[in-house]
Amino acid sequence: MNIVTTRFGLIHASESELYQIPEGLLGFRSYTQYLHLADPVVTGLTWLQSVTAPDLAFGLVAPPLAVSDYRIEIRPGDRTALALEDERTALIYVILNRGVGGGLTVNLQGPLVFNPVRRLGRQLVLTSSRYPVRYLLETQSTAPAPSLYHGLAPLRATA
Repeated sequence: MNIVTTRFGLIHASESELYQIPEGLLGFRSYTQYLHLADPVVTGLTWLQSVTAPDLAFGLVAPPLAVSDYRIEIRPGDRTALALEDERTALIYVILNRGVGGGLTVNLQGPLVFNPVRRLGRQLVLTSSRYPVRYLLETQSTAPAPSLYHGLAPLRATA
């Protein structure tokens, strides 16, 4: 299938590469099919590109970029919705946003959890106030901008 995007141009992908997010994301409930892509320049940055809206793409990073001890509990209902048999196989990301002053923030209270086997995703809404919605990233790298994210892998859930 061909997916038209404003950020990446035309992308050729098979149906088996798509992620279904049946409930959509907060504020974007009607968009339920996405392609998960690695950024072509920035290591550790990935994109969740809508299949049906060319200009809708969310930048994602692994939580350890922001908080080294980030931990979430995947509730039984979420595990069922994701058809997740083993939590340790889940991939967890947080959405990257541009902050008010131009800095980058991540939403630690609304992580995305993916089942890479079933190609299902779900945005969790954490009820704990332990993590903020807009956590400012400190980019203390002395390297050029494209290497701000040094080889981060998605966080795997722990049982």
